[in-house]
Amino acid sequence: MKLNVLLLSVAITLTACANNPISHLKVGQQVDFALLQDQYSNPFPHDDNMEMLVFTNSMESSGHVREVLHVIAPDCYETGRLVYVADVSGMPSLITRLIAVPKMRGYSFPIWLDYEGEATEALPVKEDQISLVTVKDGNILSIDFVAGKEDLMTQLTALCGYAKEQVAQR
Repeated sequence: MKLNVLLLSVAITLTACANNPISHLKVGQQVDFALLQDQYSNPFPHDDNMEMLVFTNSMESSGHVREVLHVIAPDCYETGRLVYVADVSGMPSLITRLIAVPKMRGYSFPIWLDYEGEATEALPVKEDQISLVTVKDGNILSIDFVAGKEDLMTQLTALCGYAKEQVAQR
């Protein structure tokens, strides 16, 4: 009898979870990244400065973001106008701690990490695309998606400009 009650309660819980899909953030709603830390374990300080949030859900798209971040003006992400967020919650914690985060420390830009998946679960995503969320005073103004490095470059250089060494090469 106790086993039947236990199974029934588990079934009800699973059904309730399945019937309550995650609601994605929409224009007008507020983003909250108080739980995030960068690859050096610094807390997220950019709530007031953030203008654009970049988020991906695939390795290929993440590679495009990293390539573009190397060529835009660093003050854009150093001041928090541009924020790159990565959800590492699906990665085994041992891999995250021993391989992924040490590799990220070699990048010249901050990556704000969501270790639990809670801060990023409601971010809007499209398969193999890069989410660009325009933010003012913590509120979402617009949500766009770009499919590749060139489109991302266009968007981010419009906001940030090129790094000085990139301008000299042009």
